[in-house]
Amino acid sequence: MMTSAWTEVQYMDRDELESMTVAQLKILLEENSLPKSGKKSDLIDRLLENSFSIDEEEDFLILEEEDHFDDEIEIPKVSTSTPSDKKIEIMEATILDAVLVEEDQTHETPSLKVREPTPKKSEPMIEIKIHAGKPRRAVVLGIILLGAVVAGGGYWWTWVQDQQSFTTEPSRYGDTMSFTMTDGQISATGEEMVELLRENTGDALEKACGDLEVAMSGTGSMSFRNAPSSEITNTNDQIYSGSAESIDGYGRIHLTAERSLSYDLNVDLSGRTWTTDGSKCSNSLQWEMNSNSVTIESISWEELTEETTIQSVSSLDFRTPDNDQTRVDAVSFGGTGVSAIDGILPFLLQPAIPMDLFESFGTTLIEPGVTGEVNGWNYEIKDSLRVNGQLVIPIDLEQPSINACLGHARMSLQIVEGNPWPVEQHVDILINKDRKSNDCGAIESTALELTVPEGQLIIAYKLSGTSFTQGERPIDWGILYSGRPGPGEDIPSSQSQWTNHISDESIIREFTIEEAVECLMNSSSPSGVRSAINNDGYLWKVNHRQENGEIWNLSWVDPQDDAGWTEVKGTSEQSCEVISDGTISPSDSPGYNLNAIPETLSLSTLETRMLEMDGSDQPGSILGLGQGLNSDVTVGAILLATTSSDLLDILTSQQNIDQGEVGFTASRSWNVGSTEHNYDLAIDAERGRIIGWIHTTVA
Repeated sequence: MMTSAWTEVQYMDRDELESMTVAQLKILLEENSLPKSGKKSDLIDRLLENSFSIDEEEDFLILEEEDHFDDEIEIPKVSTSTPSDKKIEIMEATILDAVLVEEDQTHETPSLKVREPTPKKSEPMIEIKIHAGKPRRAVVLGIILLGAVVAGGGYWWTWVQDQQSFTTEPSRYGDTMSFTMTDGQISATGEEMVELLRENTGDALEKACGDLEVAMSGTGSMSFRNAPSSEITNTNDQIYSGSAESIDGYGRIHLTAERSLSYDLNVDLSGRTWTTDGSKCSNSLQWEMNSNSVTIESISWEELTEETTIQSVSSLDFRTPDNDQTRVDAVSFGGTGVSAIDGILPFLLQPAIPMDLFESFGTTLIEPGVTGEVNGWNYEIKDSLRVNGQLVIPIDLEQPSINACLGHARMSLQIVEGNPWPVEQHVDILINKDRKSNDCGAIESTALELTVPEGQLIIAYKLSGTSFTQGERPIDWGILYSGRPGPGEDIPSSQSQWTNHISDESIIREFTIEEAVECLMNSSSPSGVRSAINNDGYLWKVNHRQENGEIWNLSWVDPQDDAGWTEVKGTSEQSCEVISDGTISPSDSPGYNLNAIPETLSLSTLETRMLEMDGSDQPGSILGLGQGLNSDVTVGAILLATTSSDLLDILTSQQNIDQGEVGFTASRSWNVGSTEHNYDLAIDAERGRIIGWIHTTVA
């Protein structure tokens, strides 16, 4: 029997709030001007601590079955300010709770009752007022709806459930998703664009030039490891079970979430190739290689406090039908540290990665019509729909800077509640500087002109989830753990200002850069180095190698922007000879900007840092030999972004980057039987942070 309780006061206690979803709790908080941050328990505590009334202009109805029904389905209240002439529609959308009986439960006829106010003395209550003068059509509709659901009426449940909204949730330790890749395409037109792909894939694409088409499909998986607490060194931090320890570019230990990504792909290649003598790209010769297999494995460690990747280990294994193999193993620590390299294209060359929804959208309420911006992408949330019986919410994203300056970058997602990754992800990217529109700003236009290759690049693919297993507990994003390194901890501080070149101070080289320069300055033989340094120039790039003795290749630039190189071979500042000496064209000059040179560590300090990492396939074990270097190792340093310009000054002030950035490099090439090996390393010469290394193997 219905009582006046429908029109008086209803109460919600802790148990009832705990039965609601996070999204519904946040709706209540938002409508009553309360903060929406925190875990579900925090939201409930905040609601109970701030007893409030729902606007009397809105209906609020709670229907409940007898206690022997366990599963409760909640239908969120739709908040609206629709004028009074549409009150009936409003009330039909304000049903809050209903009860669904699962098919395997007892099919006992439920009895309906109105929840009477029964406040508990020990728990605060939320007071919800229902306007007594409202028509009762919402009440009648609620009874019909509940009866239809309990009787198995699919239409009512589908209609109401399709109107739900939710917020994304953080990934959990142990989350695992499998997916397929279909409609995969990479199309590169123009030699510069093809070269960009060719140089980032070892020898796999060595036959390609001018035009390249890549078609790919296959399967993949993504997961977060649930690591045991016994692996955590600091006992105070073992409460963060599931997290894993990892080192950053300085060798410091952090707590991280360990994420794995893998692909098994079938790849078909086609396009233009070189003339028979290899001298140029042919306009008529075509190249085709189908049914290649590509295996990609990647593990990344994402630091818990700052939620950034501090280390990643990746491998790409490319095999032809004839079983020819190219393998690329790469290790990186965060970004490159060199802003000229951390540009717009690198993300296009990485494996397709399912978007982390919580990282992108946070606690944004996912409901139709919502628009916004995440990580430089504009998004719009579309109306929910049913796909294979599953309720999904589509989200369309576009990258406005690329749209204005380079072509377009679009993504279409389909997401479901409870999954940290999209169940479907379409990507459509076109890069072509000739597509620049009038909306492209002057700064962006100039920067892209310098960094983006000529030609066109198209990337498209679709990822579709096939299975998902939820992990045990949410990842501890944002925590400040006990063992976290402090600011500046274990970071070298012995930087020095250049005079006219980076300092060497090496004890493993007989012929240092200081001795090479001193010898050239005192030599009777003319050289570009001596002329430039006498004219207040400096060495912007240096390389050392051994070839029947020690040789330095010293690249110089002077205040007139004239530039060139000198190769010198010797043993001391008294004994050297010029091997080669020349100039480069003005268009290839790096430009002169003495004020852009930062303080740097010495080559000796950087070499020591490199050799300290001596694990399997790490620089010390590959490049080192005893207390020194292998004889086939080349080391050097390069100063980037040296040209003084208005553009650089603007970028420096806006992006907080250095005008000059110096990188230390080391490389080695060798053979083991018929297998060719190439190994390249980069270190930030200003702070000693290891950027990463790449090991390429061709068999």
